[in-house]
Amino acid sequence: MQLPFSRLLFLSVFVTLSASAFAQPGLPARPDTTRRPGSALAQGPKPYKEVITSKAVSDGGLFWVHKVEDKYFFEIPDSLFNRDILVVSRLSKAAAGMRVGGFAGYAGDDISRNVIQFQKGPNNKIFLRNISFAEYTKDSTSSMYTAVNRSNVQPIAASFEIKSLGKDSTGAVIDVTDFISGDNDILHFSSSSKSLYRISSIQNDKSYVDGVRSFPINIEIKTVKTYGRTPALPSVGGFGGPSAPTGNITVEINSSMVLLPKVPMQARYFDKRVGYLMWTNTKGENWWSRKNPSFSILIPLLHKNGCPT
Repeated sequence: MQLPFSRLLFLSVFVTLSASAFAQPGLPARPDTTRRPGSALAQGPKPYKEVITSKAVSDGGLFWVHKVEDKYFFEIPDSLFNRDILVVSRLSKAAAGMRVGGFAGYAGDDISRNVIQFQKGPNNKIFLRNISFAEYTKDSTSSMYTAVNRSNVQPIAASFEIKSLGKDSTGAVIDVTDFISGDNDILHFSSSSKSLYRISSIQNDKSYVDGVRSFPINIEIKTVKTYGRTPALPSVGGFGGPSAPTGNITVEINSSMVLLPKVPMQARYFDKRVGYLMWTNTKGENWWSRKNPSFSILIPLLHKNGCPT
């Protein structure tokens, strides 16, 4: 049976009023769970002059290094992203009582070596990746090339927020104060060096940055670090020399960041007469050769700018 139009109109109005009557006024709106926390507060890079102020002491070279009061900033141009940079850290001044076996723990000793890349990441981030050459294959047309790359994702060693774009509105300005003044495997003692010298945690209140200089192909960072020391293992049978000292050690570290050429030199087999900084490498070709020592080679990472070890 078809209802008259007037009765249909009455029913629709009644349903609407009933729904309004049963509604509970005053309740807060349900939150939008699809929004990411803090997205409304997210801020992009600031204007250059708000970050690198008139108080900045700037040094140009490989890239601009700025010191603004007690903070250090790197201004990295677009041309240096994804470029290999060799980082070598040495003891420019060694600590008293640091010697190990009479052959290690002197000024000039190497305490860490790394190859890094600055890469742009999401959400206004710059990533510092620690590049490993432990396994590689050079033939990009082979299936092994894809397999090796998928099995060797380079670790992100540090992350920096982009504080500003560069002065020419390209590149990125990042705050590296905590990275330089803290403790990490890139600029300071490697894990193996810490074990050798029995180094434990850093003491920030007794450590400081002495200076950062920029040159045409390198950055030089000088820091003074104070660490605690772990107790030495007891000698076998209770015999041996005097007990190793504990307490603190204070050292001066010089970290050199050297830009490597875009085109690497051809990898070569080890030859002790070749004076390069070298890393042991496993070469993957037509089959996985991790356990085959005949494929172990050494890569001269300094390429054409070879530096004696």
